[in-house]
Amino acid sequence: MKVQPIWFPDTNRLSWMVLGDDFLPVRPILVFLKFQEDLGRSPYTIRTSAHHLKLYWEYLRDEGVDWREVDVALLAGFVSWLRTPQPGVASLGDLKPRRTDATINQILGVVHVYYDFHARLKNAPDLPLYRYLDMPYRHYKAYLHGIAKSGPAKGRVVSVDPEEKQVRTLTDGQVQQLLDACTRTRDKFLLALLFETGMRIGQALGLRHEDIKPEDNEVRIVPRDNNANGARAKTRSAYLVPGLPPSLMELYTDYLISDLSALEADHLPDYVFINLWEGERGRPMTYSAVRSLIRRLQRRTGVRVTPHMFRHTRATKWIKDEHLSLPTTSRVLGHQSIETTNKIYLAYTDKDLRAAMSKSGEKRRKHGE
Repeated sequence: MKVQPIWFPDTNRLSWMVLGDDFLPVRPILVFLKFQEDLGRSPYTIRTSAHHLKLYWEYLRDEGVDWREVDVALLAGFVSWLRTPQPGVASLGDLKPRRTDATINQILGVVHVYYDFHARLKNAPDLPLYRYLDMPYRHYKAYLHGIAKSGPAKGRVVSVDPEEKQVRTLTDGQVQQLLDACTRTRDKFLLALLFETGMRIGQALGLRHEDIKPEDNEVRIVPRDNNANGARAKTRSAYLVPGLPPSLMELYTDYLISDLSALEADHLPDYVFINLWEGERGRPMTYSAVRSLIRRLQRRTGVRVTPHMFRHTRATKWIKDEHLSLPTTSRVLGHQSIETTNKIYLAYTDKDLRAAMSKSGEKRRKHGE
């Protein structure tokens, strides 16, 4: 089985499908992925769902079970199958699980949504995938308790407890190494923009010149669904990242003069980041072009990096170093909920806790407590 990308040139749209062992699309998965696409899910989300459902279909194939005849016990067996380093091969020693619990939970989440979708269409039986708890053990009352209607809490019958995962960030030295390794102003500006604004790479690739205000030192993130390079902003609402350093805007100006002037065009291209030396000149830069750039920079510097690590680094610096409030950080990151920001970036490590407690002890000693 394989996950196959599909490109629709008339609409500049990228999608995915899962092909079976017969090289034909797996229709139940195809219908579900089309549903996600109609809802406006990003190509990355659809691709991830396709890969997760491909794994599930391989498990069903190995078990010889039709997808409509699955029960909770078989779904629990899927968890074991995902963990096993080599399914179907016995091992005498303890081997590292093939996937983390966090990854397994993500895969299970897609499978649950898949069954919810087909159950509503009456294509599959309504499996008892969830349990409902009144949660009498709660020691607190929810906001508007006694006024707003509240039902029992919903939880999956089959799930795993994911391990705590720390976000990967870069040191100031590593960021500078990567910037210094850039041989083109465009590439240096791209990395600096990711680092200073915390924007996602899809947001950067969809950026237009009209979104950048050098005179105000700010950038507006605008979600657009029709980007020619397939870039997606992920957020549904536009938002502003103000108060950027003047040095970033100076680098933007350098990019306009040194790189974009080489196009010898009558006017600026609509997109900020475009192909200048590879691919079709003047066309917007793609995800694959960014991946190639990152690989080159890793070889030159030895720094393991992904574009998203710049976002994690900026968010961490805003919260822990510059003491930006959580609501403000959430807004400039474009998060839909402050809980998302809290969950990702306020997971303190042992080092963070030691530093905080040491600082608290110094304050107590200073005040003679």
